[in-house]
Amino acid sequence: MADCDLCGVAIPTVCPVKVFSPKFENSYPEGVWKGLCGGCLEKAKQAYDEATESKAAGTFGKCDLCGTKAQLQDVEVDIPSFSKGYEIERKKICMKCLEQSSEAYENKDELLGEHH
Repeated sequence: MADCDLCGVAIPTVCPVKVFSPKFENSYPEGVWKGLCGGCLEKAKQAYDEATESKAAGTFGKCDLCGTKAQLQDVEVDIPSFSKGYEIERKKICMKCLEQSSEAYENKDELLGEHH
């Protein structure tokens, strides 16, 4: 079992997304792998598409996925809840992480080993 790095849901397999984390830049100069569930990956892809179409500037802050201080885009993530089923929470993600998530979304079938 693995936990999604955005919503925390535990599923058998998550889709790997390679992000550059300044916290680990000396140990892992090529980047680190984060795992996203299918729902979060799809939401990140939608946010990336919207941001590139509208050329949105976003807000400045710390990315919830990699920890970089940069311009951030809002991603609405479904957080599991025992009382309500799920709650919608806005996560702030930088464009580099959204771009990597978009690439992972395009290749998710090969990465997860699913064949249709």
